[in-house]
Amino acid sequence: IRDSPGAAHGRGGIPMSTLICSFDGLHDNRVLRYCADFESHSLHMDTKTEAGEKVSVHFTGLLAHWFENVIQDNILFGMDEITVDGFFEQYKDLLDGTIPYSFPACCSIEELRERMDREHIRVFVIDSSLGLCGFVLAQEVELQCQSLLIK
Repeated sequence: IRDSPGAAHGRGGIPMSTLICSFDGLHDNRVLRYCADFESHSLHMDTKTEAGEKVSVHFTGLLAHWFENVIQDNILFGMDEITVDGFFEQYKDLLDGTIPYSFPACCSIEELRERMDREHIRVFVIDSSLGLCGFVLAQEVELQCQSLLIK
């Protein structure tokens, strides 16, 4: 579910200037499973609302993902799409440590930025109430609430 930005800072302290949109349909959802398919460049995550409704999140054109604090019972706070510049600002320390090992998928910040621009890669930040948090770099995302498809 796609809503317009709200507060002066988004989830995770994301400045409004870097926030593109919030996907509030994931707030307080429990993560049931997620699976990255590297052959088809996709990542699929199934969640369940407090009311028991299943919400599936499907990323396509997957470049990379980074999750941390994954536990048995992960509860999402939500998901935001942020600007590419915001991504490089927010994850500077992480990228400084991982780029030398070609994560995510490039050998330098400049090469990663160029690839993201060339392949129209978007940045989706997942924040947690409990457990799993991180980001997904992908071209598209779709949320499906049982029978309702949201792009």
